[in-house]
Amino acid sequence: MSNKYTVGIDFGTTRSAISYVAANNPEIITVDDGERVMPSVVQFRDAGEVNVGRSAANTAIEMPERTITEVKRRMGTEEPIPVAGEEYLPEQIASLVIAALVSDAQERIGVDVEITNTVITVPAYFGDKERTATESAAEIAGLTVDRLLPEPSAACLAYGLHENKLSEAEHELVFVYDLGGGTFDATLVDIDYEINSVETLNTAGNNKLGGMDWTDEIVDWIAEGIEADTGVTIRENAEQLSRVREKARETKHRLSNTQSVEVSVPFVVPEESYTFSAQLTRDEFETRTADLIQATQESMDELFERSDNDPQDVDKVLLVGGASRMTQVEALVTGYFGQEPSKEINPDEAVALGAAVQAEIIDERGASAAEMLPGESDSIVLIDVVPQSLGVRLSDGTVDHIIETDEQIPTQKRKEEYSTAEPDQTTVAIEVYQGEEQLADENTKIGEAVLRDIPPREPSEPTLAVEFRINTNGRLEVEGEDLKTGKKVETTIESGLRHSDAEIEELSRQLPSTSD
Repeated sequence: MSNKYTVGIDFGTTRSAISYVAANNPEIITVDDGERVMPSVVQFRDAGEVNVGRSAANTAIEMPERTITEVKRRMGTEEPIPVAGEEYLPEQIASLVIAALVSDAQERIGVDVEITNTVITVPAYFGDKERTATESAAEIAGLTVDRLLPEPSAACLAYGLHENKLSEAEHELVFVYDLGGGTFDATLVDIDYEINSVETLNTAGNNKLGGMDWTDEIVDWIAEGIEADTGVTIRENAEQLSRVREKARETKHRLSNTQSVEVSVPFVVPEESYTFSAQLTRDEFETRTADLIQATQESMDELFERSDNDPQDVDKVLLVGGASRMTQVEALVTGYFGQEPSKEINPDEAVALGAAVQAEIIDERGASAAEMLPGESDSIVLIDVVPQSLGVRLSDGTVDHIIETDEQIPTQKRKEEYSTAEPDQTTVAIEVYQGEEQLADENTKIGEAVLRDIPPREPSEPTLAVEFRINTNGRLEVEGEDLKTGKKVETTIESGLRHSDAEIEELSRQLPSTSD
């Protein structure tokens, strides 16, 4: 009989990792021919197969129109991705990355292992739609999702484990600056080592800001240089643009360790035998990306405007995500908090390792929290918060916020003051929006729940109630009630992102097979 395992998965914009606990210690499982991370790249081959990971990334330049990168940026959208003559939902593409991780991990752990469950991480600022899509991706890959774990909480679990070995601290206020390939989280966390408590106090962020945006600035710099020299717009050629992007990514990484880089893209305009060659200094790079680093500070400012704490109250700053290695990030954080960020955890691996700790304790296969973390408790207290306010659309086009940003989850709130909009109305659509703006159309519509066959009444009569419930995964459920008849509609909100078990099976069946 095979051993069933629950693993931790860090599904990233540019790279993903998988982990588990062995001998009471979380470990990254090597995948993709011995690597600790797998590029989140999916390539559709001519033979009806898909190639995932490093080999797909290495041949992306030759097959740009058949290669999908950075799909995490598209999670929560319902627009299909066209590739190789077919269309796939973002969660289907993401599921191929997750499935490849799991397949490789099973081989590394042992032939008698069956990975069935996962704790998968999500950016703290991911809303309901993005979290739903991430959970669906894991389910399409054949996994049961035990928990969606916010990345800052996961990083703090890994940090807490490290502190158990190095420090006598009983309590710390920790700020997590998480700049990944495509998303940014700013999160303030209270850690109590005595009781293994990780309590998120405030969070802010940007789901459309990450290391790829810094890469894009270098792409623009190269493209501008090529056009100035040749008059050719490189963006019109997918293969050449792919080569430029790869060089831009390499240059960005090198600028974290050196003051200038000689950037060369041979024969980038082949019809003119033109090779781009120019020097990019770190100063120029940081000048070009000043607005991006400023955008992360704006999220930090927003967080502390809402918080009961100030930057000087922070005991430790953790940098998480590969893009946080850039020197301008360390300079910003050091100036903002008056202290250098911690170097005690690997920013590329902390999230995956923390997910493994949570997975092991949920799995109850061996180690307890007391054996892995500083406190004496056999469990972990993880308290997360609502990243963005949730409310219902009113007839005047505004939003009535029912659950506010930074409220602890799980939570539930109920309001009973709603009425119909028209005489003789027998159906009410409860449209649910996420965001901080007063006008509904300036926020994100998540979906709707519909009350049907209610008796007509005067529009001014407040006889309708709405209840929001958010579970530990940050997933929203909505209940609408007609107070006159007691008729209720209790459902996860109607949305193209919420798939039934049958739909999950069908979405999985539609995918081509992965190549060995």
